[in-house]
Amino acid sequence: MSRSIGRYLVELLVANSIDTVFGIPGVHNLELYRGLAAANLRHILVRHEQGAGFAADGYARMSGRVAAAFTISGPGLTNILTSAAQAYSDSIPLLVVATTPVRASLGKQWGVLHELHDQRALAAGVFGVARAAASAEDVRDHLRVCLASLRAGRPRPAYLEIPLDVLAETTALPADRFAEGAPLPEGSDEQINAAVRLLDRAARPVVIAGGGACRAGAELQRLLETLDCPLVTTAAGKGLLAHDHPANLGTALPYRGTRALIADADVVLAVGTEMGETDIYLALKLPIGGRLIRIDIDPNKLADHYAAEVPVWGDARLCLHAINQGLPARSGWRTATGGAARLHNEIAGTFDSKARAQLAALDAIRAALPPDGVVFSDMTQIAYFGNYAYRTDRPGLWFHPSGYGTLGFALPAALGAKISSPARAVLALAGDFGLQFTLGELMTAVEAALPLPLVVWNNSALGQIRDDMIAASIPPTGVIARNPDFVALAHACGAAAVRARNPAALSEAVRAALDHPGPTLIEVVATDF
Repeated sequence: MSRSIGRYLVELLVANSIDTVFGIPGVHNLELYRGLAAANLRHILVRHEQGAGFAADGYARMSGRVAAAFTISGPGLTNILTSAAQAYSDSIPLLVVATTPVRASLGKQWGVLHELHDQRALAAGVFGVARAAASAEDVRDHLRVCLASLRAGRPRPAYLEIPLDVLAETTALPADRFAEGAPLPEGSDEQINAAVRLLDRAARPVVIAGGGACRAGAELQRLLETLDCPLVTTAAGKGLLAHDHPANLGTALPYRGTRALIADADVVLAVGTEMGETDIYLALKLPIGGRLIRIDIDPNKLADHYAAEVPVWGDARLCLHAINQGLPARSGWRTATGGAARLHNEIAGTFDSKARAQLAALDAIRAALPPDGVVFSDMTQIAYFGNYAYRTDRPGLWFHPSGYGTLGFALPAALGAKISSPARAVLALAGDFGLQFTLGELMTAVEAALPLPLVVWNNSALGQIRDDMIAASIPPTGVIARNPDFVALAHACGAAAVRARNPAALSEAVRAALDHPGPTLIEVVATDF
């Protein structure tokens, strides 16, 4: 059957298990939307392409499936680049399909609509894979590469662009289902044995785990209990152990006591983590004084500025399973030093009144959500603190835009997650200023008509930047802005809204929002807490 290449591309997406696309139709991608209508593929209309990228990101994080976004050429691409950069930093399987002006104009600077000097080159600086198609065969072959990159190894966002005139051409090519990705690497016997030997001789081992270990929780717990050693996670690895497990130091890399523990370790095992600056916050690099083992599916991580003495290239679950086979159980320094409780108590002793107010709000949210309820947070002070203080007992319950650290993530990402898994409780936690980056997506949430609490922590400022300026003896400048009346604004959009003035009221508002058929904005003013 002959049909437009735009329709063919949509058929390829359906054949390869893409069921939802986020985007905004435009004059340059109408053939893609002809394909959407013919395939009855679900389309979510967003208010901005950045929101499309964040919503697709949340959809992928929640479901574990590849998520797709459509953009027009030019501004459509440049608008979604921030979302793509966040997905790159956090290893999210996001596919972006964009159009370009017609082939005859490319690179010639004729002044055509949406013209860029080299659109694919611009995308290549942000996406893991960036391809440009000039025929139906190119669409098929490049899409195969894009999807393979998202389903094997460390996923990075993938990009495919198609000129406007190519989309309108016809093809009779079948919509193939592509082969599954390559099997995951397991670590060589030599690497596994070297790791076992080093861990077996270690007197003071510490494990640091990140998002790459999220499917390895059972093997990780077995290793920790065999070695009797502590675990520290990044925000992406939050929940790998139950909150109260005696080995779980939690997401505590920013705290002085944790860094001292790592500096004193004779062996550090890092599993599925970059140990990046945004995992530590107060330093560019952790003070690792002992010998370093790294397990990572990304071979480039094994020899970066944390070059491993024992590099193990492979999937975290498979590699930890192999290491566990060779390790005998023993009593170690975690038990001898009193376990995680001692360090948690030390950290709690540092909390000031602002931290205690944030903790009260976080505990109120946790109390209102069911055990499998999920929070998507933004770049805001309460979320930075929540990376450590919000209680989770398994991975995938707290998502924070680490790494790239962009504002505006929480609302559209939570919406995308809720669309992917409507039976799960999902909550967005945003700051007053960050919310305004993507506030338009509140209308998208209203149209979706799904229960979605949106908690806005209102401290009437760019609070972290204000505090950093004061700490650096810089007069606070450009950090205090006039906020809208968030409750009235939400009502104007057709959403429910309420101001919660204490923890009990916040818990009650979240529970009510989970039963409301649409989004509910819950304003929490910091001074009330």
